[in-house]
Amino acid sequence: MTTPAQTDGIARQLKLVDLPPFPVVAIRALQLVSQSETRLAELHDLISADPAFASEILRLANSPLYGIRVEITSTVQATILLGFERVKGLALTIAMRAYIEGSLHVPALRASWRHSLACAAVAEELAAASALDKDAAYTGALIHDIGRLALAVMQPDLYNQLFQNTKGTPETLLEKERELFGVDHCEAGRLLTTSWNLPQVFVEITSHHHDRAKEGGLDLAGLIGMGCKIADALGFEFVANPECESYQMLIRQLPEPIRDRMPADPNEIASHITDKISCIEAMRPARSAETEQRQSAAVGTLGSPLQADSSRAHSRPH
Repeated sequence: MTTPAQTDGIARQLKLVDLPPFPVVAIRALQLVSQSETRLAELHDLISADPAFASEILRLANSPLYGIRVEITSTVQATILLGFERVKGLALTIAMRAYIEGSLHVPALRASWRHSLACAAVAEELAAASALDKDAAYTGALIHDIGRLALAVMQPDLYNQLFQNTKGTPETLLEKERELFGVDHCEAGRLLTTSWNLPQVFVEITSHHHDRAKEGGLDLAGLIGMGCKIADALGFEFVANPECESYQMLIRQLPEPIRDRMPADPNEIASHITDKISCIEAMRPARSAETEQRQSAAVGTLGSPLQADSSRAHSRPH
C-alpha cells in the first residue's frame, strides 16, 4: 500500500470536475459528532433547511424499517424519536443512494452499494449484541466503502471491467485498484473523509477496514471489519472470494456474549438484509432543482480530491 504522502501527491494530480458532489447536508451531518442537545438541534436545523432532503428523511423514517408506531411528521419529531445517530444514518443512506442513483445499472456500483447496506445491517446487529452504539455502527459501516463508490462513480466503465474480471481476496482487489487508479478504495476513502473534515473515526474506518482485527474484543472499526466479512459470507460480497469463511466460522470468532446473541441461521439475517435493501431501493429520491443547484454551489470547500483525469485512467492497462 502506498504511503499517505504518496497518495496526497496523487490527489493533487486529480481533478475536481466529473465526480458528482456528495450531498453537503450529509457531509455536515457526519461532522456533527457530539450528542449534546445543541448538536441535536443543529442537526435538525441542517436537515430542515433542505426541504427536499427533509422529506426524504421523513419518508424513510416512516418506512417499515424502523417500526415507529406513530406517524413522524417533522424532522424535530424524527430526531427526538429516532435519536441523533439514527437520523445521521438516515441522512447518509439517502445521500449515498442519491449519489449513485443514476448509475445503479452499473453492476459494480450496484454490488458495492448493496454490500455497504448489508455491512451496515450486520454491524448494527453486532453492536446491539455488544456494548457499542448500534446506530454509530450502522453509520460507520455504511460509509466504510465510500472510496470504492467514488472510484466507481468517477470511472464506471473502467471500474466495472475491474469488477467483472476480478475474483479473490480483498487484497487482490486493492492491488487491481492501485494498478488502474493509482489509489485503492481504502486510500480513496481516506482522501475523501479527510477532505470532508470528518471525525477521525470515519477516516480510520474507511482506510483500515481490511486490516487484521486487534486482539481482545471489538472496537468500532473491528466490528465493522467483521461486519464486512459476515456480509460477504451471507452472499452480499462485492466480488467472489473462494477463500471467504462461512457465516458459522465467522460467528465462532466473535466474543462469546456477542456470538450467543447472533442468529444461528444465516438465512434469517440474510432475509432481513434483503428486505432492508429492497425497502431502501424502492424509495425514489425527490431532489429539487433548486436543492441541487444550492448544493453544487456550496460544495466548493467540500469537494472530492478524487477527480481522476480520464485520459490518465484510461491509458492504464485494463
